[in-house]
Amino acid sequence: MIKHMRGTLLSICFETGLIIVLFIFFTVPAFAKVSGVCSNCHTMHNSQNGSAVLRTGTGVGWDISGQLTGGSLQSAPADSLLVTSCLGCHTSTSSQTKMTIGSSTIPIVYNTIAPTITLAGGNFYWVASDTTKGHNVYGITGQDGNLNEAPGRNPAGCADSCHTTLAAPPTSLNYNRGGCQGCHLFTYHHVDNGVYRFLKGHGTAPPISLTQARKDITTYTDYVTGVEDSDWEYTKSSVDHNFYHGTTNTYTSDGAGLTNQKTITAFCAGCHRLFHGPYDSVDGSGMGSGSPWVRHPTDIALPQTGEYNAYDPTSNYSTEAPVAWENPSSPSRSQAIVMCLSCHRAHGSDQPDLLRWDYNTIIAGGGGTGGCFVCHTTKN
Repeated sequence: MIKHMRGTLLSICFETGLIIVLFIFFTVPAFAKVSGVCSNCHTMHNSQNGSAVLRTGTGVGWDISGQLTGGSLQSAPADSLLVTSCLGCHTSTSSQTKMTIGSSTIPIVYNTIAPTITLAGGNFYWVASDTTKGHNVYGITGQDGNLNEAPGRNPAGCADSCHTTLAAPPTSLNYNRGGCQGCHLFTYHHVDNGVYRFLKGHGTAPPISLTQARKDITTYTDYVTGVEDSDWEYTKSSVDHNFYHGTTNTYTSDGAGLTNQKTITAFCAGCHRLFHGPYDSVDGSGMGSGSPWVRHPTDIALPQTGEYNAYDPTSNYSTEAPVAWENPSSPSRSQAIVMCLSCHRAHGSDQPDLLRWDYNTIIAGGGGTGGCFVCHTTKN
């Protein structure tokens, strides 16, 4: 008899018994291989006691008791025998952002009421009602009313694709990878292969298949690396956090940054390329090539002189203004890197432009702390 299905698609959980020990100067990579009861995510025939199991549509999410509710039951089965969508699995109708379903732990990135604790990537709660406060993702919100394409859009990106917007439904225009899969293109729930948070490019155009992606990770090397915090920064401190990968190397061409450098900033540049790198000689845009910068620099070393010397992330790491590392597994002060996520959250925040803090409270000479002043220590 088929067990009642209580779990869902993307239960990105960690192997039972996995211990993550984080030190200031050394860290062990975390893994995203799913463990737990198979029926948490899969249904053999989409049938239980005469009723369908697959739950999709608006409002699907975990309630406070750990039950998947909302949406509607679908009689037709889904690919991979799954019981809900990416969004359905990672949504909660409570304020909880880490759900424990049996032996599976699921990170929640969209709460329908204000989350008590946001994970490292932030939360889509705010963008659902205010499109300025997060990435516009299909199933949560429509196209941004102020923007008709990704700001700083990559001019080499495909027209009418994920490089333009994540708000469009899956169609042939985005290789049927709309919404969440615009960024999390391939999800490796049953293998640990070093792809940080499932952030990978499509390798070829049209994108390689999931089967190819699983087998050919050493061939299609356009993915992000890093050291993942074991609970997605549900708990966090100066020694308990993600260790992001950064570089000071220049991206020589579109796609080369992700393939060759594997940094989180290179991944962001897939859609926001004109905000990254010294592209001025190419198209008059970019961040410039040195001080005075025309846009805030990313993938550059955090200086060890002047005002920046007061922020040593190896001994006093700020989760409010995080940095990346040339070697995330063995970080050193000389290899601390400014990155996109130093200021922004990937999914969304309670501030406009996905910022980590209230920009209006960062007042030069006002004696404030945090935010910009974590790095710019003398300007407060």
